Parts: sequence; structure tokens; C-alpha cells
Amino acid sequence: MTQEASVLDKLVPLEPLDLAKCFTVNDIVTGMSKCSFGARMLGEMADTLGTLIHLGSRPTIVSDLPRYHPLRQLLQWMCQDHKWFDGPHTTESFLKGDAKPDHTLVVGQYNRYDEDALFAKCNRMYFVNGQYQCRTGQVRDGYFPNVVFADESLVMPILYSALAERLTGNACGVDELMSMLKKFGGVAKETVHGAYTLYKMLTDEDSTNMFTVSGAMTVGKMQLLVADLIDTGRIKYVAATGALMAHGLIEGSGCKHYKYDPNVSDEVLASLGLNRVTDSLEPETNFDHIEEIVTAVLNGYDGHRTRGSNDFYRDIGKYIVDHYPGVRSILASAYHQDIPIVTPAFIDSELGNDVFVHNVKRLREQLPRLVFNSEEDTAVLFKMATEAKRLGIFTIGGGVPRNNTQNVAPLHEIYNHRLGIDQPACSFHYGVRIDPAQMALGHLSGCTYSEGSSWRKFDFEGPRAEIRTDATIAWPFMQRFALEKLGFYKAAA
Repeated sequence: MTQEASVLDKLVPLEPLDLAKCFTVNDIVTGMSKCSFGARMLGEMADTLGTLIHLGSRPTIVSDLPRYHPLRQLLQWMCQDHKWFDGPHTTESFLKGDAKPDHTLVVGQYNRYDEDALFAKCNRMYFVNGQYQCRTGQVRDGYFPNVVFADESLVMPILYSALAERLTGNACGVDELMSMLKKFGGVAKETVHGAYTLYKMLTDEDSTNMFTVSGAMTVGKMQLLVADLIDTGRIKYVAATGALMAHGLIEGSGCKHYKYDPNVSDEVLASLGLNRVTDSLEPETNFDHIEEIVTAVLNGYDGHRTRGSNDFYRDIGKYIVDHYPGVRSILASAYHQDIPIVTPAFIDSELGNDVFVHNVKRLREQLPRLVFNSEEDTAVLFKMATEAKRLGIFTIGGGVPRNNTQNVAPLHEIYNHRLGIDQPACSFHYGVRIDPAQMALGHLSGCTYSEGSSWRKFDFEGPRAEIRTDATIAWPFMQRFALEKLGFYKAAA
């Protein structure tokens, strides 16, 4: 067997997370194991710990959480009441003891001065923390075995709920999870606040709600979450990166993404046309496939007028609906709901590449170039925002989609000032964003709503929630809660 055949035969396809089919916390966690990024870390951690406990191996928990911290009490339930784990031990008490466990789960941040002694005393180690702490060499580029790099206040209650169903049969719904998370502070509390704020925003009939998304969320298998938001009819505008839309088109036309195997080098992947996105793979043949779709749409344009990315996505959505009926995707849902999707930095994507090359071919054939004008998209955003009674925004990640959408407020301000017009202020009332970026880094993704208020992008009275964690972990639980409460998702029987 050739190297190419060997690698291709071992590819493991990823699967989109479908919240409509997830009725319990464990259902969501199980689905996460077939996704990417933090979601996969969490899903695989649950699989590993559940298997160890089921086979009778009690991992030892080491955690330096304060004695009376609510999360410390949760760890005690897992150890002393359920007897799933041994402990919990502080690092100090663990290092003083004689035990050298085969499996050790370290929860939360630990002292770097103790790590050599800690690592020397343990065989296999598992880590849950938001500080990216783990054993030296355990994590490699694109490979994250036995770690979950997110705040333990959020991760451990989710793991507890998933393990409870797997080991005892006691299922936990997302509403019950939210009640539990309230106790733990930190990102857990932020997540609960975000879930309720999202629900409040979506149920406000006078709010025109916008959704912005960046990052590789479609490769991460979060596409159906976006499609569901659109299908509720409560989201009226979507801004996304071109790359995200290209990856979503790939999945929406029947192609797959795959799990990355760290034993295959990037050099080999490059030779095989397997493009890596962190811990996932995108075959180059997928782009060849969507190029045929894009070309079919572009061939229908005569070049006599300019277009925005919104026009282009609507036409691709129609093509997908006509040629891939029954396959759910962002573009298909947006077409059915007549919702505009825009990419402010359209050229920065595979789709932008396709348009550029298509135009070169058109010039060779002495046909007029196709011109995409971002002002066409701005006009759509501006009209919608200025006609709204209230505005809401739900943001995954940061980047250009977030900034361009929020920029409608200062745009409207200078529009009034420079044209001598006196329209009412145009600022966002509701705001929910999930992004791990910290404001101290000084980049756009870490910009707080408070900072945005100084630019008049947000009013000072509206409900807002900022959840600083990996979106693939918090977002599914927040959305399942809000849309189940809304009646869009059916609750468990």
C-alpha cells in the first residue's frame, strides 16, 4: 500500500453538531467528540474518563482550588460520594503521599514550581484549566490529547453531568446544567448570563438581531448551530469571514472534513493536498468541488453591474437548495429565510480566490470583469440598522465581521453630521459575545462592550454578556438552552 493510500484510508470524518438531536448535556458532549478544537477536547476527555471509571480505574484528582470553593465541593462529590475518582488532593498533600497513580486528573491552575515533582509522580496525566498548563510535550501542534484548555468552572460541571448519565443513568438537561453553573463563578457564571441574555434578545419582537462569526467554526462542525439561529427567524443579518463561508459551502454540498493524525507530518499532508486547520483536515479536492459551484453561479452574471457578497451568497444558496436538497447549511437556511449574509473582507478567502481567477478567464475571453463592491453590503447593513426599533448582536469570535457590523453606529453618526441629517442614534441594545481574547492584548477581538460604548456603538442600558472562553465549548450549551426555552428545540420527553 502506498503512503498516500495508507493516509487516506485512515481518515476519520468529522460530523456537524446537531443540537436538535441533543436533549441532554451528555448528548451534546458525545457529539462534541466528533467536532474540532475545544469541543473535541471536552468530548474526548469525557470518553476517556468515562471508560477508565467504567473499567474500574479510579483516576486521582489533584486540585489547588480553595477548600470551600463550590467547585471543590463538586470534586468531592465525584470522589467521595460517587467514588469515580480518588481524592481530591491538593498538590502539596499529593506530593507528600506515597501513591503513584496510573491516571491523574489535574483540575485548575497549579504552581509551576511544583510541576517537575508532580509530573515525576504520575503516569498518565489529564488537565483541565484555562491557562494552557499541561505536561511538557503532551500537546503538539494541532494535537491536544487528554487536555481541555478552558476554565474549570465551566468544564467540570459539564463533565460531571455527562459522566453522571454514562455511569448512573441520571440524565441532566441543559436547563439543569445552567442552574448548576450559577454556583461556580468565573466563566461558568458568564455562560449562564450569556444564555439568558441570548434568550432575552431573541424573544424581543422589537429587536433586529445580527449574528457575526469568525474563526474556523464550520470546520469546527458548528455550522448547524448557525443554520438553526437563522431558521428561528430571530436573526436578520449574518456577517462572516469568507473562509468560514467557503468551509461551510464544502460541508453544505456533501463534502467532509477529517480528524488530524499527528503521526502524519505537515510535509506529507502538503504532498497529499490535505490542508490542516489546527486539529482538522480540509482536502484540496473539496475546494475543487466548490469551484464548480462557484463557477456555475458566476457564469450566470453578465458583468454589467456591481454586486455585494450578499448577492453572491444568495445565489450560491439557491444553487445549493436546487442541487443538494435536504442538506442543511448556513447558505441554504439563509436562502430559505431571505436573510442577508455578508463578508466584509471577501477577497481574503478561497471564494475570493475563485472570483479573481474567474475574472482572469473572463478577460482572456474578452468578457467584462465581475466587480464586487463592499458598499453594496454596507447599504444593506445601514438600511436594516437605521430602520430597526432596537438592535441586538450575537458574536462568535471577533475580527472584521464583528467590527464591520458594530461600525454601523459610527457610520450613522458621521452620516448625520456630514450630511446635515437628524436621524435617531443607531446603537446596539443587546450584546452577547463568546471569545477567549483578553482586552489587555489590545487587539480587536478583546474589545469589550464597555469600550464599544465609548464609540456610541452600544447604549449604556442594554443587557450584555461577554463569555471569555472557547466558543465551541460554551456556545452549544447556551444556544440549546435559549432555543429550547424559545420552543425551537424540543425538550426531552
